Amino acid sequence: MSVQSFKGLGWFLCGVIVAPACYMVNSHGAAEQAKLNAMKGAILQAQKDIRGLETEFQTRANLAQIERWNGEVLALAAPAPGQYLASETALASLDQPAQVQTASLIVPTGAPAAQPVAAVATASAQPVQAAPAAQPASGKSVAQQDRELHDLMQKADKRVAMVDKGVLSTSTIDELKKLAQREKLALR
Repeated sequence: MSVQSFKGLGWFLCGVIVAPACYMVNSHGAAEQAKLNAMKGAILQAQKDIRGLETEFQTRANLAQIERWNGEVLALAAPAPGQYLASETALASLDQPAQVQTASLIVPTGAPAAQPVAAVATASAQPVQAAPAAQPASGKSVAQQDRELHDLMQKADKRVAMVDKGVLSTSTIDELKKLAQREKLALR
């Protein structure tokens, strides 16, 4: 009977011994995993450093070629002291065009010159009077010039209308249609 009374105490002592042992094994495994992750990070950083050093080494090895390219093709140079600007406003002024150009009205030869019209009419404004018509330099009136322009436009229209009639013969158009059909079939 005394053995039965110590059976519960034995299970309790077994649990007290096994539980800390399991905890220690788990924490040791977590510590090893952390060391392994730190080592992987160090390896990756070392690989990055190696790539950077290799790039720098190759660049320095090719420095003579780069200098030759700069002298022959690129012509790069360090900025001179005169290229620096004193302030932001000086930099902004570089973007402004030297002379502002505005659009102007194109008046055909022989047409009367138009006078500028005020945008807002006031009660004291004087009525605008038409300027005298300028005489064309060629000595022809505006009506004659208009008629010549109209005749030229009609001739051009006739020429354009004739282009679609005789450029390609019907046999050439038929051959082109057959070739187009063959290409459509070949694409399917």
